[in-house]
Amino acid sequence: MMKKMKFFIVALMSFATITASAQFVNSSKSSSSSRTPYTTDLTGWNRLSVSFSPMKFVPDDDDLDAASLTGFSVSYEKGISISNRLPLFVETGVGAQYAFKTFDSDDDFGVGDAYGISMQSTYSTLNLKVPVNLAYKFTFGDVSLIPYVGINLKLNLLGKNKLSVEDPDDLENMGYDSEDEFWEDLEEYAEDYDIELKQSMNMFDKDDVGGEKNTWKRFQMGWQIGVGLDYNKLHVGLGYTKDFMELSKKLKTSSVLVSLGYNF
Repeated sequence: MMKKMKFFIVALMSFATITASAQFVNSSKSSSSSRTPYTTDLTGWNRLSVSFSPMKFVPDDDDLDAASLTGFSVSYEKGISISNRLPLFVETGVGAQYAFKTFDSDDDFGVGDAYGISMQSTYSTLNLKVPVNLAYKFTFGDVSLIPYVGINLKLNLLGKNKLSVEDPDDLENMGYDSEDEFWEDLEEYAEDYDIELKQSMNMFDKDDVGGEKNTWKRFQMGWQIGVGLDYNKLHVGLGYTKDFMELSKKLKTSSVLVSLGYNF
């Protein structure tokens, strides 16, 4: 945690340095306007964007590797000017991210062999994020470069893990005609012996996931850093975000975002 805080502080200091440098450029542009197209643009923005945003499970455990999930996001961002002289902005809004991945029995986040058959587990998650960023806009004609740094509040809406059979041949060897028949048989067996058994697990339910330490949290906080490029109304962006607060015990998430948006 201390290392992450140091990184965050360094990022803020770097951002402040960039801002101070920009102020110097702005104060000098009257004498160099014939040589540079730099202008001070205090106009805020409203933006809709879509992103390719692969998510990673990042365990605080040397025995486990980080695992990547495929992810996509949609978001709305608003830039609000906070200075009469500098193109300095607070950026906020809301975004939704959906991520999913199927892990085989040999993967760290797989379930291995269960009930005598190799299983695979498919995770799916949906969250809402509210960012609060500090951004600076460097404008050169029709092009603006907008670096930012900040925090986010995250609400986890969906967390699901569904088990399935990895190799259908295993079912045939055990005399099952279909996977549905296999799960129906297991559920009847579990009910007869008063065993908790679910093919689909709610990751926010400690009974489903086998205890408090594996239970996902609904609310998290994180940090992010990135840069955007605006050309007229078109926006492209690159960012990175990671949790401050754990998703579950010794487990956090991170995401890279490659975005395409429209300013209005």
